[in-house]
Amino acid sequence: MSRSMMAIMAQAPSMLTAYRAELAARGLGFGPEDLAAISAGAAAHPFPRGHEPGSAPAPADVEAAQRVQAQVASTVWPESGVPADDARLAPHGKSLVAYAVAARAIGWGGEDRALVERVVTPLGHTLAEYDEASAWWRAQVTSDMVIATLYGQLFSQVGELPTR
Repeated sequence: MSRSMMAIMAQAPSMLTAYRAELAARGLGFGPEDLAAISAGAAAHPFPRGHEPGSAPAPADVEAAQRVQAQVASTVWPESGVPADDARLAPHGKSLVAYAVAARAIGWGGEDRALVERVVTPLGHTLAEYDEASAWWRAQVTSDMVIATLYGQLFSQVGELPTR
């Protein structure tokens, strides 16, 4: 498992670099006003609702964490990371990398529909496309621990958001 984790951690930066290049080639990315709105959204929503510092974990969250632990233990981990041609990375045109970048930019402000639209439009998606992809990816990252691990690495390694 540790070899697989290292491979997944190592592949995230190259996937993000390729995504940035794809956006640049299409003339997409965030402008200064977008970045300001994203920063304001992060300041307004620094924590997920119900998970503010000092709050006790909800019983449902504890149960979910226990389910994840069991899933991790039973997962077959690919030793060399997720293959680039793995169909799970962009099924139905829903790129995991694009979703991770959008989710990173939105942060905990997902209830602010104007912010969400402000984020997804410069990435070349409509709000409806994002909503569909978001629902789909949420289901995947709670059921497929390999994809969840790669998503976590992508999300945490986004760094600077892609600009145009």
